[in-house]
Amino acid sequence: MRLEINRLEGLRNDLTLRLERAEIDTALLNVAHSARLMTLPGMPRHRHPTAEESEGVAACKIPIEEHLRQLGVLDDAGNPLCRAVAISNRNLGANHGNIAWQRTASPPIFRVSEDPCAYVSYSCLTAWRNGVLSIEDLRFDFGAQSVHLIADGRDLSDEIEWATFGQRVLRAGLLTPIEEIVDKFYDLRHVLAFDHHKDHGVRIRDDAYRDYPVRFRENAVSAWRDAGVPRARYYHNAVGFSREALFVVQREGTVEEVGAALRDAGADDGIILDNGGSVACWAWWVNQYRGGLVSPTVDYRPPGTSAIAFRLKGPVTHDLPGGSVSYSVL
Repeated sequence: MRLEINRLEGLRNDLTLRLERAEIDTALLNVAHSARLMTLPGMPRHRHPTAEESEGVAACKIPIEEHLRQLGVLDDAGNPLCRAVAISNRNLGANHGNIAWQRTASPPIFRVSEDPCAYVSYSCLTAWRNGVLSIEDLRFDFGAQSVHLIADGRDLSDEIEWATFGQRVLRAGLLTPIEEIVDKFYDLRHVLAFDHHKDHGVRIRDDAYRDYPVRFRENAVSAWRDAGVPRARYYHNAVGFSREALFVVQREGTVEEVGAALRDAGADDGIILDNGGSVACWAWWVNQYRGGLVSPTVDYRPPGTSAIAFRLKGPVTHDLPGGSVSYSVL
């Protein structure tokens, strides 16, 4: 395991984590109050939510520590039961397009209401029942409640433990052109820079979501290419893989910059899972092995809809000699 944090106030706040595949015992996904969330529209971007909708989603969110308790990573007193690192996955339950598969859930496919579920293919962080982690292009059959591999149509419902959608920014070592995935960012602020609190930004937003979802891609590309709306440098939470390791990159940048950061870290494939003040990374060895957050964003909002934990092999604590620094994990 290798963790690097670069923090310069007002200038940068980057986190890069490398976990060797051999040290990962299992990966776990949690969705807070999933049944209730599925009756709500998440956080609508193409229309204004009602007060009841906003209050309903807010009431479903829980802190990452509660996610970890539900996953069996923490005990009731908040102490780690195993070595684990966790990251936020809070687009799930909030934004259209962010759907998930959990084999043992009922129903196994999670989606918020009003999601048009119109993607031909969903790029997903995928945890297989044999313990392998990968990024796969999947198709979800909502009627049959099954999941299929895009490449050959094979039904993987009995082979995948869980899968969660993210925007694929790196594929086989190549950065994904933004034109190919711009419509996969339901919250367009993650791609284009506009202030929806100001009149000019409201016009940009309204134009982008006009005739949603049919013209969303066309409108988003036009806003950038024709109207000259600049690209956003947003804070993103991304996961990538090489043959040997899993990588987590949390940093500010354009979508392409985040993909490049994953590649520079050593990944061949990668997706974005979370953005902005939702982004967080939790580790078991913080605070004298009681666990805690490392390098949260400056506007971090603790409650969230979903989290992912990577449970690691080995003992929870170490008998460190006097004078050693428990924060060192290289």
